[in-house]
Amino acid sequence: MHLQSRNSGGQLRYHGPDARLELGGRSIMVVHYDHYGYAFACTGDFDLVCCGHSHKAEARRVANVKGGESWLVNPGTVAALAAPATWILGDLAAMTFDVRTL
Repeated sequence: MHLQSRNSGGQLRYHGPDARLELGGRSIMVVHYDHYGYAFACTGDFDLVCCGHSHKAEARRVANVKGGESWLVNPGTVAALAAPATWILGDLAAMTFDVRTL
């Protein structure tokens, strides 16, 4: 267990380099690198894939190998590193995602 999560009194959970989550009835993958995020979205195993690394904010649908689409969401950079400070507001029930600027 990661030190910060161990010292959080159960408030944080360290998932390692990626996380597979179920939230709001949605299957979600969280991974740092954007090219891994794209690959996970293409599998069709997830409703939503969240990634980062590129610091380019976007929310888009990606065609997957199962004949459907998965959402690929990158919040950009909240720290304004080489780009404006951005974040994404998502609604899992409606599967809508809005890029917001700080």
